Amino acid sequence: MPQRGSGWLGSSAITTSTASKELVPPSPAGWVNMKLGFYKFQFRNLQACTVKINKGAPIYLDAEQGFVSGVEDMIIYSFIVTEPNIQYQWIGAY
Repeated sequence: MPQRGSGWLGSSAITTSTASKELVPPSPAGWVNMKLGFYKFQFRNLQACTVKINKGAPIYLDAEQGFVSGVEDMIIYSFIVTEPNIQYQWIGAY
């Protein structure tokens, strides 16, 4: 099976959210007409929170419920934790 992605990005440590801050980083400078997106993505929240995935409707996650998407799911272009002071970590394959 051929390699699908280019690499991984994620938290270097447990991070504390800022209200409505985008977790998906901007596309690298050399990417012309392309937006960074994750074909695999995992998010782990330590407290209950609400997230918005790809600018969609708010989704409630209970404490430590987390969220996982894989190759069969929609690419993640945007992932936002709506509340401040939520501890989390994430990893994504692009």
